[in-house]
Amino acid sequence: MAAKVIPFPDKYEPNMPEIEKLMREWLCNVSDERIFIDTVAARMMSFIQNYANTWFEPNFNLSVPPTLTFEERKALIASIETGVDETARQVQEMINRIIIERFLLEIEIYEARKSQTHFFLNGN
Repeated sequence: MAAKVIPFPDKYEPNMPEIEKLMREWLCNVSDERIFIDTVAARMMSFIQNYANTWFEPNFNLSVPPTLTFEERKALIASIETGVDETARQVQEMINRIIIERFLLEIEIYEARKSQTHFFLNGN
């Protein structure tokens, strides 16, 4: 039996305007300072577009013995699809956690830079 390529689950295209809107709402809960919100939101959107918006696409070239019955082949394909679906879920969950960690880091970076600027402007 020739190898069959099993496609990864459908690609999910994130709604970038909706993500930015949600991010800005979260930032408004942290501070009402417009420059803070704009700076962190812009940096996060850049991060998401450049790094967190790529696709994980495994490629299989699975050699299957010609002696497998049709039922065995169907069971093998179902098993692989289940494993790939679970991997896709885990990858997406990991990406979501990375985005949240980056979001919190961007807030810390902004506050640290603001603190340094304030320190130097006041001649300390």
